[in-house]
Amino acid sequence: MEIPYTIEAHPETGLNNGKIGIWLFLASEVMLFGALFATFIMLRLGADGNWGAMQAEAELNVPLATLNTAVLIGSSLTMVMAWASLMRGQLTRFRVFGWATVGCGGIFLVIKYFEYTAKFAHDHYPESSTFSRSTSR
Repeated sequence: MEIPYTIEAHPETGLNNGKIGIWLFLASEVMLFGALFATFIMLRLGADGNWGAMQAEAELNVPLATLNTAVLIGSSLTMVMAWASLMRGQLTRFRVFGWATVGCGGIFLVIKYFEYTAKFAHDHYPESSTFSRSTSR
């Protein structure tokens, strides 16, 4: 069975499936990042004016964040290697790289546990946001 309009353009839209897919992806990215930036602006406007102190309290643990970034990049690499091994028919290598990807996911979760435990120890919970509080002044 052949998928229609993979090469030639659809007569009504003038686009093939690949171009429509890219445009849908770009639209979803605009919606995602638009929502993130709008949330940031709303949180910033709802803050009580002491933004510098809020940023100091919410500071990241840079070594853990760097390690987490390296783990995520490593998991992306192992996933691509697993896919490439599967395409070449190398099932043993596929299993090794697949389990390495799962292991990277576990390491990621352990690092997140330590990051969140440190935040909770300083009484930083999701409900402590200034945005969720009543802003009646």
